[in-house]
Amino acid sequence: MAGKTLRRTLVASVILLSIFLPAASQLHAAEPAALAKEGSGELDLSAAKALFDSHSACFVDARSEYAYYSSHIKGALSLSDSRFDEQFPEFRQKKSTETLIVVYCVGPGCSKARHVAEKLKKNGYRNVRVFSGGLTEWSHAGFPMEG
Repeated sequence: MAGKTLRRTLVASVILLSIFLPAASQLHAAEPAALAKEGSGELDLSAAKALFDSHSACFVDARSEYAYYSSHIKGALSLSDSRFDEQFPEFRQKKSTETLIVVYCVGPGCSKARHVAEKLKKNGYRNVRVFSGGLTEWSHAGFPMEG
């Protein structure tokens, strides 16, 4: 009798886990995007990587085009601080103002990402965040790059 009760309890547990675990993992995957939207605007390495992995944000490189073509976060678009006005019309055609955008530059001491983020906000983009660690922190972590 005790064996049947234990078996029923185990079966019920497995069924409950199979129902709730997928929902919990979907909530966990959506968590970085929600935190990025509600946060202060600055992202650390783990938050930036979570957004990258979930494909829920567009990464924007604020460095020069030359630096961008040398190396950048995989899939990032170039929107340099120095050539923002020339590059922005094409960017606007590709990305809506509702897109979650993560702007980065070389690292914490670089202000280009903040400048580009402010310019994007002035042009109607609502969900703009800055990855303050920049390309230096990203590359040191061994995360995906191209160029």
